[in-house]
Amino acid sequence: MAKIKIFILVLFSATLCFAQNTNKSVSVRLKGLPPQYSTLRIDTLSRCIVGLPDPSSITASAEGRTEYLKRISGTDRNDYVKVWNANVQLIYQWKFRLNYLIIPQGGLEAQAPVFHEAEGTRPVVEAIAGDPQESDFFAFSSPRRYYFDSQQAAINSAVNRARQRVAELRALECAK
Repeated sequence: MAKIKIFILVLFSATLCFAQNTNKSVSVRLKGLPPQYSTLRIDTLSRCIVGLPDPSSITASAEGRTEYLKRISGTDRNDYVKVWNANVQLIYQWKFRLNYLIIPQGGLEAQAPVFHEAEGTRPVVEAIAGDPQESDFFAFSSPRRYYFDSQQAAINSAVNRARQRVAELRALECAK
């Protein structure tokens, strides 16, 4: 039971490592550790991305809704208009290798620290939406709000932003 508790704490603390953008050590005082231990330290040995999608295969899902807009594109026209938005879901995995050290209460002299190495993968799903600021269609005058007035414009924006994100993540890919 204690091993399961420690493993859960390690995974929880490893999330702190993933929340940071760089490989770092994290030291945490945790209440859930067995009473003879006081601190958990996690060192990220390696972290890289596996399974990035091919940019040419990225597709977006679009949905439209009807809204009543005022002062459409700077004119005095007020009307019901169909506006669109699109989303892409990027799915990939972080591959990691961690060292974790459970330090005993009272310092290293009291009892031997527990040292383990763990490796695994963590799935990541990123939702990327199209940016209406890229559109020429707007309503209202103060503040001006932009919308996609066509399904294809919304899809193109979301797909372009997803491809840009994949290009950014390529630098973090695992060596083959």
